[in-house]
Amino acid sequence: MISELVTLLNNAYTPNDSIKFASIVLMKDGSKFVGVSVKNAVFRDGIYAEQIAIASAVAKGYKKGDFEKIYLMVNTNDIRDLKYLNRNIITEFFEPEKSVILYTANEDNRVLKVGNLYNNIY
Repeated sequence: MISELVTLLNNAYTPNDSIKFASIVLMKDGSKFVGVSVKNAVFRDGIYAEQIAIASAVAKGYKKGDFEKIYLMVNTNDIRDLKYLNRNIITEFFEPEKSVILYTANEDNRVLKVGNLYNNIY
């Protein structure tokens, strides 16, 4: 999964921001959906990588409860940069006991449960 996330990071579009994110959502049936951060000059108009991955699954007909795991990677070596993940969209579609696997560029990682996402991630 790490090599796929690294490849995805290269596709992120963040012209005015050096921080990039990639996400892979794994479904209970084994299907995968991917997303990358997309930003423009107006920072508030950015799209989260996890939003794209989850929305892609929903567009294919998946529903709340069909989601197994989510992987996120940031292109920095600071795990604290993952505090910018979109907790709301993840908790909407994933059950509380499902895993959120966070990676940095140097492959430092944390595994959290969706139900604990509102706690400090580092």
